[in-house]
Amino acid sequence: MSPSSIRVIKLSGELEIGRKAEIRDALKADGGGPVLVDFSEVTYADSTAVAELLRFHADAVAAGTPVAVVIGTRQFARLLQYAGLGDAFAVFDNRAAALTYLGRSA
Repeated sequence: MSPSSIRVIKLSGELEIGRKAEIRDALKADGGGPVLVDFSEVTYADSTAVAELLRFHADAVAAGTPVAVVIGTRQFARLLQYAGLGDAFAVFDNRAAALTYLGRSA
């Protein structure tokens, strides 16, 4: 699978309640192939981002869509761990590893 066939969803900055609609609109599973969710430029995330990511994950699983998530901050990674979701997602700290994973899982 070539990287060009992988859909990329990229969000940056602070992901909090004021951006809920934007986050939800961005995180849509369309069943059209692997998805890389790139949060490498997210500086802060709260439970809103986690809830929307969890909803997206459920939709992607139902659609049979492989998903990889890139998280660049320790705060966001810890938030997923504290919420008990560390194993629910294929989480990576760099884009190359996430793309390799998606290439193998497609």
